[in-house]
Amino acid sequence: MLAQHLCGGDTVSGSSAKLCASITRAGAPLSVGLEPSPAYVHPVFGDDMKGREQFLLCIIEATHDIAAALKPNIAFFESFGSQGLAMLERVRAAAPNDMFMIMDAKRSDIGTTAEHYAKALFGNLGADAVTVNPLLGADSVEPFLAWGDRLTYLLCLTSNPGAGDFLERNDLALRIAERAVQWDNGRGRTALVVGATKGEDRVQQLRAIAPDLPMLVPGLGAQGGSMSSAWSAARAGQGLGECGMLMHVSRGILPAREEPIYSEMQFVEVVRKNAMALRSAVIDAMPTASVSAEGGTR
Repeated sequence: MLAQHLCGGDTVSGSSAKLCASITRAGAPLSVGLEPSPAYVHPVFGDDMKGREQFLLCIIEATHDIAAALKPNIAFFESFGSQGLAMLERVRAAAPNDMFMIMDAKRSDIGTTAEHYAKALFGNLGADAVTVNPLLGADSVEPFLAWGDRLTYLLCLTSNPGAGDFLERNDLALRIAERAVQWDNGRGRTALVVGATKGEDRVQQLRAIAPDLPMLVPGLGAQGGSMSSAWSAARAGQGLGECGMLMHVSRGILPAREEPIYSEMQFVEVVRKNAMALRSAVIDAMPTASVSAEGGTR
C-alpha cells in the first residue's frame, strides 16, 4: 500500500501518525507558509486586517488538498498586536482538520516559562507541532516534549546566512541533532528544522545522526534551495519513510505584488498553479511514490 510506503508501515504514532496521514492524503510532503506581511499580501486584498485575513484564507483554499501542512509564522501575526493574534486564532479555526498545523514560534526559555509557551501553542492554538530554539538546553525543551501527542521541531541548521555565525561553527548543528535524539529517547516527539540551502553533504551528516527524526526543510523557492538535493539528503530511515520530512515553501507560491490579479478567485488560481508546480517538483524528487496529478494518492 502507498500509505505504508510513505509512512514506513505501522511504526509511527501520535502527531507523527497525523503527519503521515496528512502527507498520504496530499500525495506529497509539502508544507505551505502563512505569513500576512504587507510585503507579501497582493494589492487585490487591500491594506487592512480584513484583507490580510482573506489573503491567508485564500492560500488555504488554494492548497488544502495538495499540501500536507500549514505553517503560520507567529511573528507576522504578533506584529499587528491583539488584532493579529485574533486573526491567527480565526485562521487556525478555519484550517481543515486533516492539514498538519505547525506553529512557527521558535520559542525558548527556562522550564516554567516554556511550560506556558507550550500551553499557548499546543493548548490554546491547537498546534500539531511547534518550532523551538534548543540552545537553552534540555530543561527548556522538555515542557514541549511533555505534550506526548505533539511534535517539536528543534532549530538545528537554519536556512538563513546567519546560521554560519553559530550553527555551522564547531559542529554545533551536529551536536543539536545528537541531543535531539537523546532527548526524544524513542518517544516520537522530536523533529529537526534543517535548511535546504546548506548543502547536501551537511544535511546528510545530520540525517545520519538522526535517521528517524522528522525534518522540516525550509529554504526552497524564494531562498533558492535545491529540491532534489534536499530530498536525497534528508530522506528518513525506514521507520518513517517519505513521511520523515516536509518540504516547506512560503513566498515561492505567491504571485508578485505587481502581477496583474483582479479578483480573489484569480489569486487562488495563481497560488494553486504555483503550488501544483512545486508539488510536482517534490514528487519528481521522491524515488517511487505514486500520486495523482490533482492531489491525493492513487
